[in-house]
Amino acid sequence: MKRQPTITAETASHGRSLPSPQGRRDDGPRPAASSVAALALPSSPASALVAEGNAFMALERSSEALASYARALELQPDCVPALNNRGVALRNLGRPSEALASFDAALAIQPGHTDALNNRGKALVDLGRGEEALESFDRALASSPHPARALNNRGNALMKLGRAKEALANYDQALTLEPRAADAHNNRGTALRDLKRYEEALASFKQALAFLQGNVEVIGNIAHTLLDLGRSADALANYDLAIALRPDYGHAHNGRGNALARLGRENEALASYDRAIALAPGHAAAYNNKGLALMQSGRVAEGGRLIEMAIALDKKSGLAFHNLSLSRKFAPGQSIISEMEAFARDASPLDVDGRIYVHFALGKAYADIGRFDLSFHHFSSGNGLKRAQTRYEEADVLGAMARTRAAYSREGMARHGGHGDPSRVPVFVFGMPRSGTTLVEQILASHREVHGAGEINDFEVAVAELGGAAGAALTRPELALQMSGAQLDRLGANYIRRIRAAAPTARRIVDKMTENFRFAGLIALALPQARMVHVQRDPLDACLSCFSTLFAETLPYTYDLSELGRYYRSYETSMDHWRATLPAGMMLDVRYEDVIADLEGQARRIVDHCDLEWDPSCLDFHRNERSVRTASFAQVRRPLYPTSVGRWRSYEAFLGPLVAALDPGSGPLHRPGENIA
Repeated sequence: MKRQPTITAETASHGRSLPSPQGRRDDGPRPAASSVAALALPSSPASALVAEGNAFMALERSSEALASYARALELQPDCVPALNNRGVALRNLGRPSEALASFDAALAIQPGHTDALNNRGKALVDLGRGEEALESFDRALASSPHPARALNNRGNALMKLGRAKEALANYDQALTLEPRAADAHNNRGTALRDLKRYEEALASFKQALAFLQGNVEVIGNIAHTLLDLGRSADALANYDLAIALRPDYGHAHNGRGNALARLGRENEALASYDRAIALAPGHAAAYNNKGLALMQSGRVAEGGRLIEMAIALDKKSGLAFHNLSLSRKFAPGQSIISEMEAFARDASPLDVDGRIYVHFALGKAYADIGRFDLSFHHFSSGNGLKRAQTRYEEADVLGAMARTRAAYSREGMARHGGHGDPSRVPVFVFGMPRSGTTLVEQILASHREVHGAGEINDFEVAVAELGGAAGAALTRPELALQMSGAQLDRLGANYIRRIRAAAPTARRIVDKMTENFRFAGLIALALPQARMVHVQRDPLDACLSCFSTLFAETLPYTYDLSELGRYYRSYETSMDHWRATLPAGMMLDVRYEDVIADLEGQARRIVDHCDLEWDPSCLDFHRNERSVRTASFAQVRRPLYPTSVGRWRSYEAFLGPLVAALDPGSGPLHRPGENIA
């Protein structure tokens, strides 16, 4: 349940035909895929030249093959195998328009030539003419003795059209006919990854690798998917394997950098990005990712310049525009704003993610220059597109929070006390996203005896490690108070073991997973000596900040103002419950606005709550060079500033649905400055 802003590193899955395990990357067909047609003519000088060309193709020497096919066509202009195979060679050489002409010439002579129809479809996919490609593959299917190949290719065309669900159906059909088709397993994984069905994607990629052992493209896809699943160490191992097999594999070096960055190994990540750039100076994603890593490490201006380079290389990257917007404050009249507007206006309807990124970037840009009407328009547009992508069962989510409150009564908590791990190491900082939790963690992490672990999901993993019914205690809270004392002991020990791995000597380790507020009761039972710091912020400011932030991992309740307001009220009710049920002195409430107004007073209060001696470095939190992987990475590099307090007033005219959902008339709505019992 790790939550980060969408300052996302870029990876890529490789679909389509796969090269041989030792071969170079080649997005075109390989002879093993039967894209090169066998000669169907009696022995002749032309047929000998076609055979020569096919031999060159088997050696992946497409230029020499092309010359052989050209000589064959000089001798016999209507030689269909030469025309088809010439098209394959041209496509391998990155010349799809000429390839298409060659396939069309073959089909003019033999309209039902299955290989030429398949290859024509592939060339049309390369040219972005997906609908025409589908028609070509359908013709191939009607006459093909090998329909699995045409179904696989048809799926690739559908992927180009952004129709991953339909593509998946074609790959499944292909695999029903030919279960050992490595290409189809790999492409199926790409479709599943596009649909965010990561576990299934991983299984498909592993199946492809079983049939094509040592293929670096598939190993790379496995690594990308492991990264999607948050399994950064496993992803790193697979990137290293791919690089060992092919040292010049730029995508693996780029992905390796992403895995290292997530593991907190920033210097190594930067070196991996540099290697990716050295191998491919036009690799825009590597520039974007290196820039992002620099920004998260505090080198915001330097990182922003690299992201500008990424945009210069790829003006179709909405992600890079979004990351750039996080690195700077915009001024009126800057050309970059016009460039982003052009992107939002002209982006392909299929590039929904790109349009989402750029709408959020424009929302930030117009806020910087004081055009709050345009700012809200773009935030609203981006959120609307994101909400349409997102499955959010509000009744289930709010119901689970209500069930948690019902399960953890004061009496039940008292009955299960006296167990868990006695470690005093953990400090849990939580609250609503964008409420100031990163600021509080940065203050604590600047203390000489404290390690800031960031947004980690170690408590969730530790619960899952219990297995059985106990392992489901977070999703089924009624099971938590059925745990035995031994299980609570083991849960606490599991958690301590996990967080200690990153900081074996720290006196305190800060876990800043914001949504841990939902699990405060179980945390208290498993870690009775832990400390909790609940950070709260003006409800309108907190909710507006969520609405104007694009999170890397889905927070589905943030994309609609009414849903956001109702979630906030449920959160607030939960916090009232924990104040009444947690052991006295375990949780400290901190108001973001109070920290802004009195940094030293509040910092001393937080440090004292964690049983630490005062350290003046806590006041210089903005000088701390630790990597910060949340949307606040730029803010915590600067001394405190008051402009974020009351930010909602600039958008007041647009916040009616949020205000109605918060509905002060239906219960108390805590505002900064009020006393909380």
